[in-house]
Amino acid sequence: MNITRFSLAAVFASSVLLTGANGQTTATTEPVGFVTVGITAGTGSAKKNTLFSVPLMETEAIDGQVAGIITGVTANTISNSNAGWTAGALSQPATPFLIQITSGAAEGRLFLISSSANTGGAIAGTANTGTTVTVSSTDAAQVNLTNLGIVAGTDTYKIFACDTLSSFFGTPASSGVQGGTSAATADTIVAVSNGVPSTYFFNTTSVKWVKQILGSPDASNVALLPYFGIQYSRLPNTPLSFVVTGQVPTEQREVAVKNSGTTIISQFWPTDTTLGTSGLSSVVTSGASATLADTVILTANGVASTYFFNGTNWKKLQLGTPNADTTVLSIGTSIQIVRKGSASGYSTLTQPVPYTL
Repeated sequence: MNITRFSLAAVFASSVLLTGANGQTTATTEPVGFVTVGITAGTGSAKKNTLFSVPLMETEAIDGQVAGIITGVTANTISNSNAGWTAGALSQPATPFLIQITSGAAEGRLFLISSSANTGGAIAGTANTGTTVTVSSTDAAQVNLTNLGIVAGTDTYKIFACDTLSSFFGTPASSGVQGGTSAATADTIVAVSNGVPSTYFFNTTSVKWVKQILGSPDASNVALLPYFGIQYSRLPNTPLSFVVTGQVPTEQREVAVKNSGTTIISQFWPTDTTLGTSGLSSVVTSGASATLADTVILTANGVASTYFFNGTNWKKLQLGTPNADTTVLSIGTSIQIVRKGSASGYSTLTQPVPYTL
């Protein structure tokens, strides 16, 4: 997915190719288009944070069935005996793919397909075969697929392409991202996976995206997952805007939220929504104050605001704790969920499609 700098726009067109059970490619009308999301400017000497996400799904031609019927499920694999995929083609580190469940009890679940190698920071696992994909260990740590109620022979899936840090953000010359010899002098991106944050930046010495740990290992192929949110910390005093192209999500969303600690999830939808309609109250512990309740953090213009659910309404943590049900979750933002306590495991946030197509 290429990025370009434009003004805010959202245009939905049609035509995407799907493949039926017989392997024949047929045309259907899936809404596609583009939206523009912005990154708040820093001050030039201090960074400002934007909670950022990718609000569209990326389609791409593959060999075999891009959509079809699931014929088998294990704890971490999904199979279609008629898929006709090229072995390893969906597991290349630089060009990752996602698989989404599109019917049944698990409709809306989205999983990263396992990479065949750890090149460029990808998480190595088992490569796809002609009929089976393995879910990345990142997602397999959250859920056992056999517990989701997927019915073999009935439920369906669809495959999407997935960007990486390098394919989406490009280089400083191509995108305006601030690179540097260290994270202190560069724009930084923080992604939280299973409660563990990782920081990345474009290293102008090695001329690639790297992870901020000892040795600054290559992170060019780290997947930019549409269901996770990221924190973008901008240093220069100029804003950025990224045009995101792809398919409008047409399925409900189901996403795992860690039962303790911090999870950053994408807003996901290519339309503004609100706290009151987000369904987030179903995955947080309510309380009479932010001290007792789990909290949700949103950013706007580089300023973070904290919210909590009191059992009836969302409240903003400020003098007077005003009602915040109508607080807007803008296109391309992310949501930081901070859950108290030490409970293990994950809860499932289910969100219906917030628009009519």
